[in-house]
Amino acid sequence: MKSFTLVLTATFDFRDDEANEIGIKWSSTDGKALSEAPKELNFTIRELMSDCNYALTILGHLFKQFSQEKQPVTATASVKFEGENEDWQLAFSVPEKNEANEYIQGLLFGLLTQRNELLRKIKLLEKELY
Repeated sequence: MKSFTLVLTATFDFRDDEANEIGIKWSSTDGKALSEAPKELNFTIRELMSDCNYALTILGHLFKQFSQEKQPVTATASVKFEGENEDWQLAFSVPEKNEANEYIQGLLFGLLTQRNELLRKIKLLEKELY
């Protein structure tokens, strides 16, 4: 059985009232490079990264509530893939329990388990906001 853990860290910078900056970093655990992911996961991981980049540009404003005095907010969550071929089990975790981390964990969970439904809702929100 193969195993790979993908970690998403997003930093939301609210210092500029005109535009909020979002820094997104993808990594793995156990010293593995992203390129060491099992080949069967390549499409899933690429799709997840693309979906997160899109979603966080729309949902980034939700993290403003966690900022104190316009300080940046960093949120981290991970998903562990365990299995092989087309049979993968998912385990989600956060390094520390707080709302920002749990939002990111929920995003990963939603995009991996209910992708079309979640993206549809994000697109509706995008139309409302912009």
